[in-house]
Amino acid sequence: PKTGTENTSLKMDVRGHAWAGDKKVSQVNISIDYGATWIQADLDVPINSHAWQNWNASIDFPGEGYFEIWARATDEENISQPFSISWNSKGYLNNSVHRIYTNIKM
Repeated sequence: PKTGTENTSLKMDVRGHAWAGDKKVSQVNISIDYGATWIQADLDVPINSHAWQNWNASIDFPGEGYFEIWARATDEENISQPFSISWNSKGYLNNSVHRIYTNIKM
């Protein structure tokens, strides 16, 4: 979903793309509690070894409120995206965990 979306359901399907350069993406994990717990996303079969890895997951929210949805990819050498990067004015090398937020209102 688009960041800032308001939802009226406790269930949400999310999807995205991951890439690990010359390595294969081995897993993508999703968190809605600031990284305290993670669920593993399903990975589609990539069209070739250099293609972006499509993924999808179904999230069950515990109730109403503000939630950040974090997506974190890990490559075949077990190297995961960092939680933050060193700031630079042009945003180069931004490979950090992707975050969006949503509000659940019943």
